[in-house]
Amino acid sequence: MANNSLLKHSLSLASTLLPCLLNVTSAEPPDSPPAAPIVEIVPIEFYQSAFAALTNATDRDALEGQVRQMIAADPDRRQIIEQVVWFAAQDQTDPLRRVLVGRILKVVDLPTEQLVRILVPHLDNRVSSVIERVRDILLSCEDHSSTRPPDFSPYRAIIEEDVRANREPSRSLIRHMYRSDPSVALLTLIRAYQLRDPEEIKPILWAEHTIADLMWKRRYGFVDRRGGDPAVTAELDKLARHDRWWVRLYAAEIIAANPELATASTRARLETDTQVLVKQAVGRAPADPAQRGDDQ
Repeated sequence: MANNSLLKHSLSLASTLLPCLLNVTSAEPPDSPPAAPIVEIVPIEFYQSAFAALTNATDRDALEGQVRQMIAADPDRRQIIEQVVWFAAQDQTDPLRRVLVGRILKVVDLPTEQLVRILVPHLDNRVSSVIERVRDILLSCEDHSSTRPPDFSPYRAIIEEDVRANREPSRSLIRHMYRSDPSVALLTLIRAYQLRDPEEIKPILWAEHTIADLMWKRRYGFVDRRGGDPAVTAELDKLARHDRWWVRLYAAEIIAANPELATASTRARLETDTQVLVKQAVGRAPADPAQRGDDQ
């Protein structure tokens, strides 16, 4: 009996120490992280009625006056922002509602980072039309231009806070970033996830540079917009094998938009990835690259 007890104790101790001795660590969270809390907006009749009345308002001063009265009752402006998003989401075909959102946001005049912090949780809203309106506003906050990359600094601040607090960053936010601009998203995440080792960073940067260079050449007509590139294909294959899921997501997003750049084995690897977002992204790519549109 004593020998059996000693054996059980030894096995228990080994199971506790073995991961430490082997320095077993994971660069990514499990495939099914803790479910994000349910996010919703409860419509408030006061705001919804007021917004409906303001939809056709032609007197700019009167509109600003009513919005400032709302601000006086809601100093942090969160409720106003959420309620106007809900209002816009109720009829996606009505252009007047979209115009009203822009006019109200202009009067509310929140700093971009504060506005983004209010909106980002609603990328996980239970109502899909709310998510779409939130994405529209976030895109406008990114200040897209043909002469400069979008500004992801508010997203970086949010993700950095989560990383430093050992919280899982919002996957919906990371997905939005990649849908908006994959290259800027990847470079932002390198910083937000606090990567420090040059030996890890350099291969990612080189891959992004190689791929971005091809996209630039395609954009300005220096190469065939549907042509392959062996160097890019090789880099995508390396990224598809990376330990960090958000690096693999970059590869998946590039392949989704440019399926002709991936080998069948690279695509198959991403299609069976442990991370749902990676599988979803590469799954958007047409089975036949010839089916790709010309808007890339």
